[in-house]
Amino acid sequence: MADRRGATPQEIFNEPEWSQTHSHRVGLRDKNDRFPGITHAGDDWRFEIEQEAEEKMGELREMVSKGNLLTVRDFMNKQEDLHLRRPDVHPKSWRYVLHTTEDYIKEHQSWFMNQKRKEKEQQQQQQQQQHQPQQEQQPSSNQQGGAQQAAAGQLDSGSHYAPEQQALLQSLKSELEYMRNLVVNDGQGESPIKAPSYPEEIDEADQFTPDNWVARSDHLIRLTGKHPLNGEANLTELYEAGLITPNQLHYVRNHGAVPHILWERHKIEVSAGKSISLTMDDLTDQFRSINIPVFMACDGNRRKELNLIRRSKGFNFGAGAVGCAYWEGALLREILIAADSTEMIQQNPQKRYWVNFEGSDELSDGKYATSIPFDYAMDHCNDVMVAFKMNDFPLPPDHGYPARLVIPGFVGGRCVKWLSKIWVTDHENDSYYHLYDNRVLPEFVTNKDSDFAELLYRHPSTIINEQTLNSVITRPAQGEMIPLEYTKKSQNYRIQGFAYNGGGDEIQAVEVSLDEGFNWLHCTRQVGRASRLEQSPVVLSCFKVG
Repeated sequence: MADRRGATPQEIFNEPEWSQTHSHRVGLRDKNDRFPGITHAGDDWRFEIEQEAEEKMGELREMVSKGNLLTVRDFMNKQEDLHLRRPDVHPKSWRYVLHTTEDYIKEHQSWFMNQKRKEKEQQQQQQQQQHQPQQEQQPSSNQQGGAQQAAAGQLDSGSHYAPEQQALLQSLKSELEYMRNLVVNDGQGESPIKAPSYPEEIDEADQFTPDNWVARSDHLIRLTGKHPLNGEANLTELYEAGLITPNQLHYVRNHGAVPHILWERHKIEVSAGKSISLTMDDLTDQFRSINIPVFMACDGNRRKELNLIRRSKGFNFGAGAVGCAYWEGALLREILIAADSTEMIQQNPQKRYWVNFEGSDELSDGKYATSIPFDYAMDHCNDVMVAFKMNDFPLPPDHGYPARLVIPGFVGGRCVKWLSKIWVTDHENDSYYHLYDNRVLPEFVTNKDSDFAELLYRHPSTIINEQTLNSVITRPAQGEMIPLEYTKKSQNYRIQGFAYNGGGDEIQAVEVSLDEGFNWLHCTRQVGRASRLEQSPVVLSCFKVG
C-alpha cells in the first residue's frame, strides 16, 4: 500500500482562513445577508445586481457633489434599466424613466453659458438697487405699524378680533389644555354621583298599577300615561347635572310591568358549548368586573320631532331620552368563554353566530329578547358587560335589577333589562320584539302586514344597533328669555349642548348656525376625564354676540 502522509507544511500554509470567509449561498439569506451554499461566481446574481446598481448610483452622486458636468449619456450609463434583467418582479406595463430632467442638465449645471448669464443677472440687480430711491427702500411708518400688529396678533388675542372670536380663542386654548390632561380609563373607575335620591312614597300614578312597589323619581316626565313608565328628564336639568347622569335623571323605557326579582334567587342561564347557570353571587365572585361610564340613548330619542314630519308608531320622546352613567359588571366575553363558546365556534368556523339575550319581564307579545353578532360580543374593544351596578349602587328596578346587558355604543333597545338567559345560535333572534322593534323600514312600506313589511322586518339592513351621530342644543333652553343687555357690544352669550355617536367614532367637531346655514360657529368640546372618547358624550359650547 502507498504511504499516505498528512498535509505538507506548504499545504497547511495555503489553507484558507475559514472563519474569515463568507457563508455558503444556497437557499434563504443568512446572517451575512447572502444566500448560503455553493460559492461560485454568479450564484448570488440577485444580490450582485442590487450591489452593482447601488455602486453606480454612488458614483453618480459623487460626480454631482464634485461639480462635474454631466450629460444625458452619463445619467443613462449609471441608471441601468433593471426591469430588463428581472422582468418577473416588475409590472408588465413598466417603462424606463431617467431620474433627472432636461432642465437640470441644461440650466442648473455650471456650463459656461450658464455662468455668463448668472453674472449678467447679478449686474442688472446691482444697477437697479443703485437707481432705486432711498425712500422706496424703507417701509413707511404705517407699514411698520401693521407688521408689528400682525406679529403681535400671533402672541395674543388682540383688539382686532371680534368679541366672539376672542371668546372662542380663549375657549380653544382651554380645550387644548383639557384634552392634553385626559387620563386613560383602566376600567376601575368610580362614579362622582352620590347615593341616588328617590322619594320614600310611591308615586300616586303607580299606586293602582303592577309597579306599585317601585319608588320613582319625580324628575321624570311621563310620556305614556301611568303605566308602563316611559319618561325623560327636563333637558336643562339633565344638562346641568353634568357629564355623568344621576340615576333619578336617567331616562326609563319600559314595555310592561317591572318584574319583582330577588338577588338571592335570580339565575342567569348561559348556553353555548355547554350550559351553565350563574347566580348573582357567581357573577360577582367568579368574574372580574369593570366600572366604566357608558352613554346610552333610546333609539326613539327625539321621535317627537320626527312625528311632526311623519307619524310613526312610537310615542313622543324628546331630546332627553339619554343618559351617561357608570355601569359596573362582568364582561360578557368572559362569561361566554366559561360556557365553552370558543370550542363551539371552532367546530364550525365557516358559520356566523349571534349571542341572544332574554329578559324576565312578561309582556303582551312574549319575553323581551334580542341578539347581537357573536364577534362583536367577543371583541376586547367593545366592553360588552352584564351589569349589576349603576353609579356604584345596585341597579334600580326600572333599570334592570338585578342584572342587565350594557353594550357601549349601541342603542338602549339592545341592552336587555332583568337579564335571565344568554345563548348562542347560528341565526338572529326571531322573537317579536327583535323583529318588530328598533328597526327603520323604507318609507314606501306603510302596511305592517304587507309582503314587503314581512320581509324587511327580518332583513338585516333595517335593524338598529349602533347609535347614530346626534347633537342637542340645551342653551338657549326651550322658552328661555335672553336679556337685551346681551345685544350690547362685548357681551357674549354661550351656546351650549351635547353630542354623541356610536360605532367607536369620536365626536371631532360640531358647528352651530344662527342664520340658516350661511355662517357657522365652531364649538369647543369637553368629555369626562377618564372616559373613552368614542364611548362618551361631548359637552359643547360656542360664543355669539347678540
